[in-house]
Amino acid sequence: MNKVKQQHFVPQFYLRNFANEDTLFVLDKIEKSIYQSHVKNVAQQRYFNDFPDSFLPEELKDKIKYQFMENDLAKVELRFGDFIKQIINCLEKIEENNLFDSLGVLDEEGKKKFSAFLALQLVRTTTPRGQIKEIFQSLDNLKKRMDRALFNNKIDIQKVSFPCPEPSSNSIYFDDLLKVGIEEDSIAQHLFYISNILDQGSDSEISKRLSSHIWLFGINSTSIPLWTSDNPIAIKQHEDFGTGLASHGVQVVYPITSKHLLIMFESNFWNKLNSYDRRSIFLSEEDVKSYNKLQANQCYRQTYSSEKNFELLLT
Repeated sequence: MNKVKQQHFVPQFYLRNFANEDTLFVLDKIEKSIYQSHVKNVAQQRYFNDFPDSFLPEELKDKIKYQFMENDLAKVELRFGDFIKQIINCLEKIEENNLFDSLGVLDEEGKKKFSAFLALQLVRTTTPRGQIKEIFQSLDNLKKRMDRALFNNKIDIQKVSFPCPEPSSNSIYFDDLLKVGIEEDSIAQHLFYISNILDQGSDSEISKRLSSHIWLFGINSTSIPLWTSDNPIAIKQHEDFGTGLASHGVQVVYPITSKHLLIMFESNFWNKLNSYDRRSIFLSEEDVKSYNKLQANQCYRQTYSSEKNFELLLT
């Protein structure tokens, strides 16, 4: 088995739902450019899911075995690829036969299953890795400022007596967080986090929060395709109540294909939608434009579309 170099944080099977013959249009907000690309070349980084050598036991170093995270994610993608195909087929049947009021898309068990996949997608992108790196950088900066202050005041840290509370099994010390360096530690901590979500499945806190929402599947019959991005699960905040997954009135939005969209509504504020849970609705042109702009605004770097229609951001 060969090493996997290009490792995706958004699955290729998913990206193909927004492509034509595996090619899609890319809006890159860093390069400020629009171009076409194969799905294998977007939403990926070299060795993104590989643990740094310093975090591996000797028997796993320099061997294919150390790509266990990439292998585990590939198995999940294979399983959920088939599951999402079933959802797409159901939505196409609903649209074709106008079954909006009589046919649900998922049962409760299917909702939990899909929530586990969405939880994994939320945590596996470059966005949470960047957030973890920022935390480590802040901690490192704080430690350096403290050391500099002690040095400038000619304080010998070895002679300083600090209050020492009883140690707790939950205590985390700075040296436990940054064992190697900011870059490698942030990668490792991110992969540990992904591993925990993988192990917990539908029992993870993220999965439970998502499955507690009211789910509506939007069907896009307009001429404008839905977009996705390198951070495909977007948050639509209600007024000033925050952008957490369970914030009051929040909508959690996940495009499934260019024609289909999942919208998860926080159940307390949107309680009038309870009877529509797991059913489908038509999306208006304004809906599609609004959700597309949400993708573009909350992407890490790139937005993807089956058409070169990013000028809609300006309308």
